[in-house]
Amino acid sequence: MTSTSPRLVNWENGTDLVIELPLAVDIATVWSKLVDAETANSWFAAFAIGEAARDGSGDGEGDAGSPGADANPAITFDLGETKLHGEILSSEVEDHVLVELEDFGVLGVQLLPLELTDGDATLLIFTQSAPDVESARLKAADFGPMWDTHMRLFARSLGLDVVEATEEELLALYADLELEHSEAETAEAATAGTAEPEPEDSEGGSNDV
Repeated sequence: MTSTSPRLVNWENGTDLVIELPLAVDIATVWSKLVDAETANSWFAAFAIGEAARDGSGDGEGDAGSPGADANPAITFDLGETKLHGEILSSEVEDHVLVELEDFGVLGVQLLPLELTDGDATLLIFTQSAPDVESARLKAADFGPMWDTHMRLFARSLGLDVVEATEEELLALYADLELEHSEAETAEAATAGTAEPEPEDSEGGSNDV
């Protein structure tokens, strides 16, 4: 049985809401399910990419992992009474998808291999970016429970057992997430703290010749 693991990660240029979910399924299978536009409504919403997303026809070819020739192809999710528009910023097959959506900002999904004693597995990592810690905490409180729920639904769509979580439990969890500093930021802070001071002129005068 699997479950989500959320936290905030502070980077040099901002802070991310990070939600990890281990899946006892190989990366190829997870990726195939993730980018399947027609079955995505079983865990989030059906989507269209490229010209189909722009004109609303919903019958475009391809998936989120093969956006075609567009540098940043449009993507539209069909939420029933409304549509959620955005663009694909980056995508690599069986590795990651990075999108920017209206009202939600930059969202990412990354897949990493996990080795289990009973077979291959995948670590699914979801991120929602924010410019600073305060903004990230607000986004986590507002959107975290929703993303968490959809990630659990995604795992179930793969036939996996997922730990149940009530709305109250998720609201409490995402209202006070642990803040983690990235390795790069920690290393930079350590370097700054150990930097040697500039040598002073022994006579207190100018070094100009």
